[in-house]
Formats: sequence, C-alpha cells, structure tokens
Amino acid sequence: MPSHDVVFKAVADEKRLVFAEVYAPDRPDADKEFMRAPEIEKMAYNFMRSMKLDSVDSQHDNILVDGCCVVESFIARKGDPDFIEGAWVVGMHIDNDAMWEKIKKGEINGFSMEAMVIKDAQTVELELPPVLSGLTQKAEGHSHDFLVAYAEDGTFMGGRTSKAEDGHFHIIKRGTITEESDGHTHRFSHVEELTIK
Repeated sequence: MPSHDVVFKAVADEKRLVFAEVYAPDRPDADKEFMRAPEIEKMAYNFMRSMKLDSVDSQHDNILVDGCCVVESFIARKGDPDFIEGAWVVGMHIDNDAMWEKIKKGEINGFSMEAMVIKDAQTVELELPPVLSGLTQKAEGHSHDFLVAYAEDGTFMGGRTSKAEDGHFHIIKRGTITEESDGHTHRFSHVEELTIK
C-alpha cells in the first residue's frame, strides 16, 4: 500500500477546516510515482461511494481518530486559483481538539493517502529545474519567498526562505514545512512546478 503526502493549502481556523490535494496528476510523489488524471478521478469517486468519510488515522497507524471527517471532495477544475487542475481535493473538518492543536503547530501538515493500487512501470520524462521557487503560507503575519533544489536523480535537496523584515529566515529540509525559526514554521508547496510529460 503506497502512501502519498501533500500539504494543506487552505486552513479555515474559525470552522476547523483544512483543505489539500489528495493527489495531483502528472506530479511525482515522494516515492517517485505518479498518477494520471483519469485514475485520480476514479479513485476520488470510489472513495466517496464507499462512505468511509470518518475513516481517518494519524501517521498511517490504522487507529481511527474521533472527530475528523471528510466534508468536501472534488476534482479541481481548470483555472482553480488554489489547486492543480485535475487534482483530487479534500476538505476535512477537525473537531478533535488534540488533532487541531497539532495542525495549528505544524506537527500535522497535510494529508497522506494510503490505497491498494496496481503499479505499472513506465519510463517518463520529467522537467526538473535545478531550483524551484514559491511563496510560503502566512504565519505570524508574514510569508517568505523560498527556493528549493533537486539533485539530478530527482532527490529533494532542501533549501531556504528569504529573510523577513526582522532578519529571520527558515531552512527547508523536507517538502511541505520549513524548519522553525523565530518561534514558528511556514507551510509551503512546490509540486505545482513539477510536471511529468
């Protein structure tokens, strides 16, 4: 059962809602695997048909977490300002206080899908610029520009953010959240820049 990690792209504090792409088409995941848009759509629809909307665990421990439920599910349309076209997007309501605190602290930073799938080996071409850039999500009233790099073999090398007005910046060691600096972290996403041909 492969898993796939994604970062929260929208958080509605007052409603305890978090939104993220469960899987985006033609983007390599952490295991250097990918899915095409028709397969993602089929998976998303099958998930909703199964009606297991509250089958949520933490860190793939297979222990269900009370108070967490998928309340929205859709395929992102062309022109969506927040999500990659063709991606399966989920909105989850988090009524569990302990889980909500972990999300607010950045200890839980996104969704990770686990599924039974059939893998098909393919050789693909991936345009991977040596450096990718973007903007972090706001935290503590500000955001940062960031740069991350990949090795020639596709291994994520990390990066860093720009300096804020007070001079602090963040090191990036993993793909969805910065290291802590000045008492906080920032979520970020760069998969939008990766496309398999």
